[in-house]
Amino acid sequence: MKNISKDSLLTIPVALPSLPEQRKIADILTTWDEALAKLDALIDAQERRKKALMQQFLTGKMRFPEFKKRWSRVSLGDVAENVADQNKGRMGTSSLYGVTKTDGMVPMRDHVKGESFHRCKRVETDWFAYNPMRVNIGSIARWRGTETVMVSGDYVVFRCHSGKLLPAYLDHLRKSWMWQSFVTRGGNGSVRVRIYFSDLAEFTFPCPPVDEQRQIAAILDTADQQITLLRTQRAAIDQQKRGLMQRLLTGKVRVKPV
Repeated sequence: MKNISKDSLLTIPVALPSLPEQRKIADILTTWDEALAKLDALIDAQERRKKALMQQFLTGKMRFPEFKKRWSRVSLGDVAENVADQNKGRMGTSSLYGVTKTDGMVPMRDHVKGESFHRCKRVETDWFAYNPMRVNIGSIARWRGTETVMVSGDYVVFRCHSGKLLPAYLDHLRKSWMWQSFVTRGGNGSVRVRIYFSDLAEFTFPCPPVDEQRQIAAILDTADQQITLLRTQRAAIDQQKRGLMQRLLTGKVRVKPV
């Protein structure tokens, strides 16, 4: 309701339990709030732990004892390549995806799809795609699906060189402070930053051997899984609390005061 007046607001009837019952309801909902607060603190701690692990593992400050070989410093262009394979009518509308910062690669909504898919670019499993005007704010994703899909022809698509850089390792590296610092500074254009693969290829980073990359990625994957599990638990508890509020604050469920 827009522009509701104070007088109108004061005429709205509300269910009002007795004060003892109000206290009991408040106590019950406070218990749920405390559980949510504890989960928030745990999620925050796990996210800080993940950042610390990235700081140690992605720089070589912490290493597995079985690996002794010195890391080389490489450019992304040395271990990955641009892919510009156009669709040319091979796939239809259901295969068109976009990239978002929060959800990665997601199916494109019908109302934003263009008329032609001829220019769209093919994306296979473990390839990366991004909008060159939005990669600086984190809109880049690795395609984890098993089927081949396509993205807008304006996107940049690239893949890692097998035996040199694991997609799983790069997926963590792109979330690091090193990557963010580079894409914040890089790119072309005076109004909106455009970062094409030729720009991204200049990103340099310490690169461990592939076997070590695999173990580092596994450790960081586990940290991500723990955070995802906690977030799922939090969402479930929050939903339960909302359902409980709906019942307690309307009188559909009554509680007996102590």
